[in-house]
Amino acid sequence: MSQPPRKPQNIYDDPDFFAGYSTLERFGAGWERAGERTDLLALFPKLDGLRALDLGCGAGQLAHYLAANGAAEVLGVDISERMLALARTGWAHPRVTYRREALEKAAFPPARFDLVVSSLALHYVEDYQGLVSRIAQWLAPGGVLVYSTEHPIYTACLPGDGWVLDDEGRRTGWRVDRYADEGVREEHWFVPGVRKVHRTLATLVNGLLDAGLVVERVVEPVPSEQWLQDHPLARDERRRPTFILVRARKP
Repeated sequence: MSQPPRKPQNIYDDPDFFAGYSTLERFGAGWERAGERTDLLALFPKLDGLRALDLGCGAGQLAHYLAANGAAEVLGVDISERMLALARTGWAHPRVTYRREALEKAAFPPARFDLVVSSLALHYVEDYQGLVSRIAQWLAPGGVLVYSTEHPIYTACLPGDGWVLDDEGRRTGWRVDRYADEGVREEHWFVPGVRKVHRTLATLVNGLLDAGLVVERVVEPVPSEQWLQDHPLARDERRRPTFILVRARKP
Protein backbone atom coordinates (compact mmCIF):
# COMPACT_ATOMS: atom_id res chain seq x y z
CA MET A 1 0.00 0.00 0.00
CA SER A 2 1.39 3.39 -0.99
CA GLN A 3 2.15 5.83 1.79
CA PRO A 4 0.07 9.01 2.05
CA PRO A 5 1.98 12.16 1.06
CA ARG A 6 3.87 13.84 3.86
CA LYS A 7 2.88 17.24 5.14
CA PRO A 8 4.89 19.91 3.26
CA GLN A 9 8.14 20.64 5.05
CA ASN A 10 8.61 24.08 6.58
CA ILE A 11 12.15 23.81 7.91
CA TYR A 12 12.96 27.49 7.37
CA ASP A 13 10.58 28.46 10.18
CA ASP A 14 12.55 26.29 12.60
CA PRO A 15 14.46 28.88 14.69
CA ASP A 16 17.61 26.76 14.98
CA PHE A 17 17.68 26.02 11.26
CA PHE A 18 16.99 29.64 10.40
CA ALA A 19 19.81 30.79 12.68
CA GLY A 20 22.22 28.49 10.88
CA TYR A 21 20.96 29.29 7.39
CA SER A 22 21.28 33.02 8.02
CA THR A 23 25.05 32.58 8.39
CA LEU A 24 25.43 31.47 4.76
CA GLU A 25 26.94 33.95 2.34
CA ARG A 26 24.01 33.57 -0.06
CA PHE A 27 21.60 34.77 2.64
CA GLY A 28 20.16 38.24 2.09
CA ALA A 29 22.27 40.56 -0.08
CA GLY A 30 24.87 37.81 -0.36
CA TRP A 31 22.63 36.22 -2.99
CA GLU A 32 24.45 38.39 -5.52
CA ARG A 33 27.64 36.40 -4.78
CA ALA A 34 26.06 32.94 -5.11
CA GLY A 35 28.13 30.78 -7.41
CA GLU A 36 25.25 29.78 -9.73
CA ARG A 37 23.55 33.21 -9.91
CA THR A 38 25.05 34.34 -13.22
CA ASP A 39 24.13 31.08 -14.95
CA LEU A 40 20.59 31.22 -13.57
CA LEU A 41 19.95 34.79 -14.70
CA ALA A 42 21.32 33.97 -18.17
CA LEU A 43 18.42 31.53 -18.66
CA PHE A 44 15.74 34.18 -18.21
CA PRO A 45 13.92 35.54 -21.23
CA LYS A 46 13.59 39.29 -21.69
CA LEU A 47 11.60 40.33 -18.63
CA ASP A 48 9.87 43.47 -19.89
CA GLY A 49 6.13 43.24 -19.28
CA LEU A 50 6.11 39.62 -18.14
CA ARG A 51 3.79 38.19 -15.51
CA ALA A 52 6.08 36.13 -13.28
CA LEU A 53 5.69 33.57 -10.50
CA ASP A 54 8.54 32.80 -8.09
CA LEU A 55 7.98 29.42 -6.43
CA GLY A 56 9.83 29.10 -3.14
CA CYS A 57 10.73 32.78 -3.19
CA GLY A 58 12.44 32.70 0.22
CA ALA A 59 13.66 36.14 1.27
CA GLY A 60 12.55 37.68 -2.02
CA GLN A 61 15.84 38.49 -3.74
CA LEU A 62 14.89 36.84 -7.03
CA ALA A 63 11.33 38.19 -7.05
CA HIS A 64 12.72 41.69 -6.50
CA TYR A 65 15.24 41.18 -9.32
CA LEU A 66 12.48 40.20 -11.74
CA ALA A 67 10.42 43.30 -10.97
CA ALA A 68 13.41 45.65 -10.95
CA ASN A 69 14.40 44.39 -14.39
CA GLY A 70 11.09 44.89 -16.11
CA ALA A 71 8.52 42.27 -15.08
CA ALA A 72 5.04 43.80 -15.01
CA GLU A 73 4.00 41.80 -11.95
CA VAL A 74 5.66 39.20 -9.74
CA LEU A 75 4.04 36.86 -7.26
CA GLY A 76 6.38 35.25 -4.75
CA VAL A 77 5.12 32.13 -2.96
CA ASP A 78 6.78 30.46 0.01
CA ILE A 79 5.74 28.35 2.99
CA SER A 80 8.06 30.08 5.47
CA GLU A 81 6.70 33.07 7.35
CA ARG A 82 10.21 33.91 8.56
CA MET A 83 11.49 34.16 5.00
CA LEU A 84 8.44 36.09 3.81
CA ALA A 85 8.88 38.59 6.63
CA LEU A 86 12.36 39.29 5.29
CA ALA A 87 11.00 39.53 1.75
CA ARG A 88 8.33 42.05 2.69
CA THR A 89 10.75 44.28 4.59
CA GLY A 90 14.06 43.89 2.77
CA TRP A 91 13.00 43.04 -0.79
CA ALA A 92 9.73 44.88 -1.28
CA HIS A 93 8.84 46.30 -4.68
CA PRO A 94 5.65 47.96 -5.98
CA ARG A 95 5.19 45.20 -8.57
CA VAL A 96 5.90 42.27 -6.21
CA THR A 97 3.33 40.51 -4.04
CA TYR A 98 4.31 37.88 -1.51
CA ARG A 99 2.00 35.08 -0.43
CA ARG A 100 2.40 32.31 2.11
CA GLU A 101 1.56 28.92 0.67
CA ALA A 102 3.16 25.52 0.23
CA LEU A 103 4.27 24.82 -3.33
CA GLU A 104 2.39 21.54 -3.13
CA LYS A 105 -0.87 23.44 -2.54
CA ALA A 106 -0.42 26.35 -4.97
CA ALA A 107 -3.13 26.71 -7.63
CA PHE A 108 -3.63 29.29 -10.36
CA PRO A 109 -5.81 29.71 -13.46
CA PRO A 110 -4.57 28.39 -16.81
CA ALA A 111 -2.21 30.70 -18.75
CA ARG A 112 -1.83 32.97 -15.71
CA PHE A 113 1.94 33.54 -16.05
CA ASP A 114 4.51 34.19 -18.77
CA LEU A 115 7.43 33.11 -16.59
CA VAL A 116 7.73 30.71 -13.66
CA VAL A 117 11.01 30.61 -11.75
CA SER A 118 12.18 28.56 -8.80
CA SER A 119 15.55 28.80 -7.08
CA LEU A 120 16.70 25.81 -5.01
CA ALA A 121 13.23 24.80 -3.84
CA LEU A 122 12.13 21.84 -5.95
CA HIS A 123 14.34 19.36 -4.09
CA TYR A 124 12.02 19.84 -1.10
CA VAL A 125 8.93 18.84 -3.13
CA GLU A 126 8.06 15.15 -3.29
CA ASP A 127 5.58 15.28 -6.20
CA TYR A 128 7.82 16.81 -8.85
CA GLN A 129 5.75 15.49 -11.75
CA GLY A 130 2.55 16.85 -10.28
CA LEU A 131 4.04 20.29 -9.68
CA VAL A 132 5.63 20.49 -13.13
CA SER A 133 2.35 19.48 -14.75
CA ARG A 134 0.53 22.25 -12.88
CA ILE A 135 3.22 24.77 -13.84
CA ALA A 136 2.71 23.82 -17.50
CA GLN A 137 -0.97 24.66 -17.11
CA TRP A 138 -0.22 27.98 -15.43
CA LEU A 139 2.08 29.07 -18.24
CA ALA A 140 0.70 30.98 -21.21
CA PRO A 141 1.65 29.67 -24.66
CA GLY A 142 5.29 30.56 -25.21
CA GLY A 143 5.80 30.92 -21.46
CA VAL A 144 9.05 29.84 -19.83
CA LEU A 145 9.97 27.83 -16.75
CA VAL A 146 13.44 28.35 -15.26
CA TYR A 147 14.51 26.49 -12.15
CA SER A 148 17.55 25.47 -10.17
CA THR A 149 17.65 22.46 -7.89
CA GLU A 150 20.28 20.31 -6.20
CA HIS A 151 22.03 18.08 -8.71
CA PRO A 152 21.20 14.34 -8.66
CA ILE A 153 24.88 13.55 -8.15
CA TYR A 154 24.78 15.77 -5.06
CA THR A 155 21.53 14.42 -3.61
CA ALA A 156 22.56 10.81 -4.28
CA CYS A 157 25.04 10.97 -1.40
CA LEU A 158 22.53 11.74 1.32
CA PRO A 159 22.54 11.11 4.22
CA GLY A 160 26.02 12.09 5.30
CA ASP A 161 28.97 13.86 3.77
CA GLY A 162 29.58 12.75 0.19
CA TRP A 163 33.33 13.22 0.27
CA VAL A 164 35.50 10.10 0.36
CA LEU A 165 38.49 10.67 2.66
CA ASP A 166 41.85 8.96 2.83
CA ASP A 167 43.58 7.97 6.07
CA GLU A 168 44.85 11.51 6.49
CA GLY A 169 41.46 13.11 6.01
CA ARG A 170 42.09 14.36 2.49
CA ARG A 171 39.24 14.33 -0.03
CA THR A 172 39.91 11.72 -2.69
CA GLY A 173 36.56 11.72 -4.47
CA TRP A 174 32.80 12.14 -4.24
CA ARG A 175 30.60 9.22 -3.28
CA VAL A 176 27.40 8.50 -5.20
CA ASP A 177 25.19 5.92 -3.51
CA ARG A 178 21.82 4.38 -4.41
CA TYR A 179 21.46 6.70 -7.39
CA ALA A 180 18.48 4.81 -8.82
CA ASP A 181 16.61 4.81 -5.48
CA GLU A 182 14.52 7.96 -5.76
CA GLY A 183 12.74 9.52 -2.83
CA VAL A 184 13.22 11.41 0.41
CA ARG A 185 16.62 11.34 2.07
CA GLU A 186 17.12 13.08 5.38
CA GLU A 187 20.27 14.96 6.31
CA HIS A 188 21.66 16.98 9.14
CA TRP A 189 21.88 20.53 7.82
CA PHE A 190 22.04 22.88 10.81
CA VAL A 191 19.40 20.64 12.40
CA PRO A 192 18.67 16.91 12.04
CA GLY A 193 15.90 15.57 9.84
CA VAL A 194 15.99 18.01 6.92
CA ARG A 195 14.14 16.29 4.07
CA LYS A 196 15.35 16.55 0.49
CA VAL A 197 14.15 14.47 -2.42
CA HIS A 198 16.63 12.63 -4.60
CA ARG A 199 15.55 12.04 -8.18
CA THR A 200 17.56 11.06 -11.23
CA LEU A 201 18.50 13.36 -14.08
CA ALA A 202 16.16 11.39 -16.34
CA THR A 203 13.25 12.03 -13.98
CA LEU A 204 13.97 15.76 -13.93
CA VAL A 205 14.10 16.05 -17.71
CA ASN A 206 11.36 13.57 -18.58
CA GLY A 207 9.03 15.20 -16.08
CA LEU A 208 9.18 18.37 -18.15
CA LEU A 209 8.68 16.50 -21.42
CA ASP A 210 5.75 14.54 -20.00
CA ALA A 211 4.15 17.83 -18.97
CA GLY A 212 4.26 18.98 -22.59
CA LEU A 213 7.15 21.41 -22.19
CA VAL A 214 10.12 21.78 -24.53
CA VAL A 215 13.48 21.61 -22.77
CA GLU A 216 15.67 24.38 -24.16
CA ARG A 217 18.70 24.37 -21.91
CA VAL A 218 20.31 22.36 -19.12
CA VAL A 219 23.23 23.89 -17.21
CA GLU A 220 25.53 22.36 -14.60
CA PRO A 221 27.16 25.49 -13.13
CA VAL A 222 30.90 25.45 -12.54
CA PRO A 223 32.38 28.12 -10.27
CA SER A 224 34.42 30.69 -12.14
CA GLU A 225 38.09 31.18 -11.39
CA GLN A 226 37.30 34.59 -9.93
CA TRP A 227 34.70 33.07 -7.60
CA LEU A 228 37.18 30.42 -6.49
CA GLN A 229 39.83 33.07 -5.86
CA ASP A 230 37.31 34.91 -3.69
CA HIS A 231 36.42 31.65 -1.89
CA PRO A 232 39.74 29.80 -1.42
CA LEU A 233 38.22 27.29 0.99
CA ALA A 234 35.78 26.18 -1.72
CA ARG A 235 38.25 24.93 -4.32
CA ASP A 236 36.65 21.47 -4.24
CA GLU A 237 33.39 22.87 -5.62
CA ARG A 238 34.70 22.14 -9.13
CA ARG A 239 35.06 18.45 -8.35
CA ARG A 240 31.36 17.59 -8.43
CA PRO A 241 28.18 19.41 -9.45
CA THR A 242 26.05 20.90 -6.68
CA PHE A 243 23.19 22.34 -8.73
CA ILE A 244 21.45 21.81 -12.03
CA LEU A 245 19.61 24.57 -13.90
CA VAL A 246 16.90 24.06 -16.51
CA ARG A 247 14.94 26.23 -18.93
CA ALA A 248 11.81 24.85 -20.60
CA ARG A 249 9.15 26.49 -22.74
CA LYS A 250 5.46 25.85 -23.29
CA PRO A 251 4.75 25.51 -27.02
